[in-house]
Amino acid sequence: MKKTNFIGRPVGEVLRREWLLTALLAVFIVVSMFLHILPAFILRKIIDENFAQGLMSGVWLLAVWYLLVMAAGNVSEFLKVIITTALGQKILNRLRLLMSKRLSELSMRYFVKTPVGDAMSRLTTDVDAINTLFSAGVIGVITDLFKIGGLIVSLWVIAPQLVWLWLVAAPLIFLLANYFRKNLFQFEKKVRACVSDIYTFIQEWLRGVKTVKAYGLEKDGERRFRAPLNRHLAAVNGISRYDSWFPCVMQVFKALLIALSLWFGAQNGTILSLGLSIGALAAVCDLVSRLFAPIEALATEFQTIQEAMAGIARVREFMEEPVEERRYAEQAINESRGIEIEGVSFAYENAKVLDDVTVRLEPGEKAVFIGRSGAGKTTLMNIVAGLYAPAAGTVRLCGVNPYTLPPSQRRRLLGVVPQDPQVFDGTVSENITLNDPSITQAQVEAAVKAVGLHEAVTRLPRGYDTKLGEGEAGLSGGEEQLLSLARAIAANPKILLLDEPTSGMDSQTEQRVFAAIRAAGQGRTIFSISHRISGIVDAERVHLLSHGRIVESGTAEELAERESWYSMYRKIESAGWKFA
Repeated sequence: MKKTNFIGRPVGEVLRREWLLTALLAVFIVVSMFLHILPAFILRKIIDENFAQGLMSGVWLLAVWYLLVMAAGNVSEFLKVIITTALGQKILNRLRLLMSKRLSELSMRYFVKTPVGDAMSRLTTDVDAINTLFSAGVIGVITDLFKIGGLIVSLWVIAPQLVWLWLVAAPLIFLLANYFRKNLFQFEKKVRACVSDIYTFIQEWLRGVKTVKAYGLEKDGERRFRAPLNRHLAAVNGISRYDSWFPCVMQVFKALLIALSLWFGAQNGTILSLGLSIGALAAVCDLVSRLFAPIEALATEFQTIQEAMAGIARVREFMEEPVEERRYAEQAINESRGIEIEGVSFAYENAKVLDDVTVRLEPGEKAVFIGRSGAGKTTLMNIVAGLYAPAAGTVRLCGVNPYTLPPSQRRRLLGVVPQDPQVFDGTVSENITLNDPSITQAQVEAAVKAVGLHEAVTRLPRGYDTKLGEGEAGLSGGEEQLLSLARAIAANPKILLLDEPTSGMDSQTEQRVFAAIRAAGQGRTIFSISHRISGIVDAERVHLLSHGRIVESGTAEELAERESWYSMYRKIESAGWKFA
């Protein structure tokens, strides 16, 4: 498979489009480097040309220039951070747009095999890691390398004989800083893991507090809770230990380097003396002090880059997921035909789920497919809905292929009522239309009335304009299922697909949903699935699936009279057993 240039593409696009910001960023990196080293030269001039000569004229002007350069350096750093953040956010936004586009192009197989949390983390925390790589990693490394280079060149100009001291000291500073950063990072990971363990224990303990009280497990819980607390304490102490030692060690190393620079640079009575002026010595001390900050930052930035690589790898895996190859084609709908399934087979990876399934539903027929979990019911419905293409065989709804039917046509051909109804953040009307402008408010209200939900909607604070979703007005579980049914019939489709529409409901709510389905199903072909006999809704024909094959078909009465799979299922369910 061809590798996707998933970082270079958005970065290149943003940098080309925002060429002015990119040019300003480069300018500020260079300016920041010069402003970082210029104070040392001003300091040397003040001491050598004024203080050493006893001349005070011009000192105040140089002092003002020193303050202005320092202020300009801070302003330059500030502007550099703003530009870097702006470019980083634009790159982040572009990358997320590319990933969301890829997400919409993936097949249902990806969503079946990938946990929701994993997909979410790739689009959030892993992408944030790439943003950090750009803003705090690569740009930071470039800036700090410029500063280090500028400082070393400045030392060569002021005291070329001391360059060797800095060239030896610079890698030692980096290795020392890197040692502390790596150990701090390991302890920080332990702290995060310990916090996770503590939260997990508290959640488990509070959720099972009745069992704890009933069995007198308080002391045992206290004993078990000490383990993650002690691990957390040890990790925090480790962070404190390295945090305490790090500045002390670096300050001692800085003092040692300054002392060596002064000893070699001043008149020390040995042949190693460079005999530098007082101003030059002051400038050297200033440059040495400034050398530590960018080198310490480099250690942190390299660690940031290493941490970001894991996020980059995960995003690369996502961007290289194969897209769904689906070519839509406008097709003429023939209402005189129903649902035709011919020799359909299907497999997930190497696990065969459907095996040569052939069945036909006449227009307006109501059929239910029953069987235990894993029999292939949901997969068959997904193929009929056009979410999967069969590995073998054909599916036709009113004479058209649902897999290649354009989405605009599909909603007017079939409506789907899932087992777990989805309520989106939005108004009642938006939840039914799903922002389809072709569905009018009159159609929305007609669908809501058809399923018997109109009265409940009018009781909401703002009726059809009431916001539903997280933190807003809510509906009961049965009302959410009725809302889902209204959504399915709002575009007046010819076919309804029902996936366990009353699963987990009490008998009163179940009867209410059944009544709504009877009303909404008038004149429509209904394809429903259930693993319970009681889930059959006035079905004219029942098909029993087992191991991916239809093993029995007929009316409920016909199958009940036979000594068959269906009659056995019915007897077992009547005795109180439930099929998983």
